[in-house]
Amino acid sequence: MVAQEWDGRKLNSSVYFEPDEQGLDLFNAYLSSLKHAPVRLLLDLIEEEFRQIVIPFLRGPDRTGIIDRNFAKFFRNSSYRYALSQAVLKKGRRKEEKLLLMGLTNQELLKPWLNILDETKTPLSGILSLPLVSEDLVADFKSENNCVILVSQQVPSNLRQSVFLNGKPILSRLVPIASFYQGNYASDVIRDIEGTQRYLVSQRIIDRNDTISVQILCNERHLESLKTKTDEDPVFDYNVQDVNDFIKIEKLELNDEQDFSSVLFCHQATKKPYANHYARHQERKYFYHHLVSMGTKVTSVALLAISVGLLAVFIGKGFLYESSVNEMKQLEQKYKLKFTQLNELKIDEDISTSNMKNVVQTVEKLKQSYLFSPQQMMAMVSQDIALFNEMRVNSLEWVLASSANATSADSQVEKNMDTRSRRNRRSNSVIAKKLFEIVNIKGELLNFDGDYRYALSLINDFEDTMKVSNKYDVVQITERPLNIDSNERLSGDVSNKVNNKTDNKNADFSFRVVREVKLSGK
Repeated sequence: MVAQEWDGRKLNSSVYFEPDEQGLDLFNAYLSSLKHAPVRLLLDLIEEEFRQIVIPFLRGPDRTGIIDRNFAKFFRNSSYRYALSQAVLKKGRRKEEKLLLMGLTNQELLKPWLNILDETKTPLSGILSLPLVSEDLVADFKSENNCVILVSQQVPSNLRQSVFLNGKPILSRLVPIASFYQGNYASDVIRDIEGTQRYLVSQRIIDRNDTISVQILCNERHLESLKTKTDEDPVFDYNVQDVNDFIKIEKLELNDEQDFSSVLFCHQATKKPYANHYARHQERKYFYHHLVSMGTKVTSVALLAISVGLLAVFIGKGFLYESSVNEMKQLEQKYKLKFTQLNELKIDEDISTSNMKNVVQTVEKLKQSYLFSPQQMMAMVSQDIALFNEMRVNSLEWVLASSANATSADSQVEKNMDTRSRRNRRSNSVIAKKLFEIVNIKGELLNFDGDYRYALSLINDFEDTMKVSNKYDVVQITERPLNIDSNERLSGDVSNKVNNKTDNKNADFSFRVVREVKLSGK
């Protein structure tokens, strides 16, 4: 077991633990010193197997059921299993899915280490497979061949060969090798690679004539011997690199030269946030607690920041309010001074404040609702007169009064004011609750031939037309061509015959219409 602590691209520490009682005790003490910091476990085991299968293209419980049956077939005695979808194949109208099934055949190897993780309540974010993590490194080689074999060594006794087809992992082998320190290391490595090629051809994964790109990561000790050996082999496309040179390409910060490639894969494992291949739910329970704790802390910080922000806003508003209060006090003193000066110079001391307020409000309402011009009232009256072609208007007078019976502007108000005492004028508003606009029209009939019966009928029709329109509150004929009041005497010809002697007579008329002013807000 190797425990590495990374800070970005910098390796802070690397600690080794042997799989014995003393190593397990040291591992327990090491995890306790982390104070529940989250960790992830990267596996490089011989007991890891890979199987490629093709299943119907399904989703949901049906797909899960097929995968579980294949797990039971290939990894019956293992709880650590993982399925990776690699491609969707089309065969006519039928779709199939290519899967890579992975599993551990001897899960007892993990048990002592996982028990210590549980005892120390260390948050385990996931258990990762080294061949899957190395997929990102293969992309950095940019090989032109479809099949790539990545050869690496994490410990002196085992050699890892991971096979990638079109950038996807399909197989990984961890084989023993005893010649790392003594023996012909280069020959052993080439022999294992040739064995991997024969297996791929036998499984019809590749053809015998396909060129395989082999990427070898080794230390400086074996670099020259491997390059010499691979140059003699025309079958494979070899690329041998010093692991320390590749570490510099990846811009990793290490204190010592490395003999093995484990730091590369460990760093790749840290780049995948919360990645998990094999860890079960019960083994990640403390990690879930860690996420909840982090979420609570983030929420608390956010609430604290919001509280501080609101406090700053309220403090700012308080300063603004205090400033506004001071300004209002100064303005109040200013207007009190002006009021005192005006009060000393006032002319009519009998006008109360309430009356003045009512006058101002009434004037404002008149300005807003009507007192722009008498245009609307004039237009309505003109439209009605236009219906009678034989009538001509000689004069038109428009006034505004507080009574519908007024004969001039505000005459009714002035009449009421004359009869009241000074005391009553103080307590009662002179502003009427209603306002009326009054139009007085004087005119004559054109081409009048002395037929008063026809003239009176025409005037009556005009009066009825204006009343029926419902546009006016009052329509009153004040003068007709012939006076028909009960206290007047009538004489003359009332027949339908036309008398030439009456050609120079005039048929004058006048009428009066009244409409209430609709104030805004009422």
